[in-house]
Parts: sequence; C-alpha cells; structure tokens
Amino acid sequence: MVDGFGKRFEEQGTERSRFHGLLNESQALLASVCFSDYFPNSMGYWFDKFSGFLTRLEKNFQEFDNFYQEIIDEHLDPNRVKPEQEDIIDVLLQLWKDREFKVDLTLDHIKGVLMVNFFT
Repeated sequence: MVDGFGKRFEEQGTERSRFHGLLNESQALLASVCFSDYFPNSMGYWFDKFSGFLTRLEKNFQEFDNFYQEIIDEHLDPNRVKPEQEDIIDVLLQLWKDREFKVDLTLDHIKGVLMVNFFT
C-alpha cells in the first residue's frame, strides 16, 4: 500500500492505476522532444501541434487538475472521517477557509502546491 494525499492506494486499485498512469505520461512528456524549446518562434509551436505533443500535454494537465480537484473535494466533504493526523491538504484548506492569509489563497494555488510538493 502507498499512502498519499490523505488516502491509501491499494496495490492494484483503480485510483492507484490512474495516478501511476498520470505519472507515466508526465515522465514520457518530460522525456519527449519539445520543438518549442529549440525553436521558440512559431515554427516550434507548429511542430509540437502537428506531432500531437501539445494535445498530450494539455490532456495530462487536465487529468492531473481533475485528480487534484477530486482529492480536494474528498477533503472538503463534511461526512469524511477525520484522520488522526492532518495532511498537507487539510492544512492548506484550513488556510483557504480562514482567509487570514496575506495572499488570497485559491484552490488553484492549493493544486499548484500539491503538484510542486509531489514532483520535488
């Protein structure tokens, strides 16, 4: 079992498979050639567009965004069984609810922190 985001992912569970699929696609995208990196003018963009790279990149981003939104929604569920220890999502959501933070924290900020926290 793997613990993450305040929940357990069973070895063959669908959530774990989904998460690993997202990670595998992210790694494949990171290892792919992005022509826009080498040709920052419109030529690089068109190579990426025609190769399908931009479509894959956008799809992966949307799937991660949906994944993180589902996890946030689970943490916001008032019927959720409260764990013994809070995780990072609980702490960030408490800051979001309190609105005492100097920055107007949004759910997109929380998703960004989760992404950075996970990939570093």
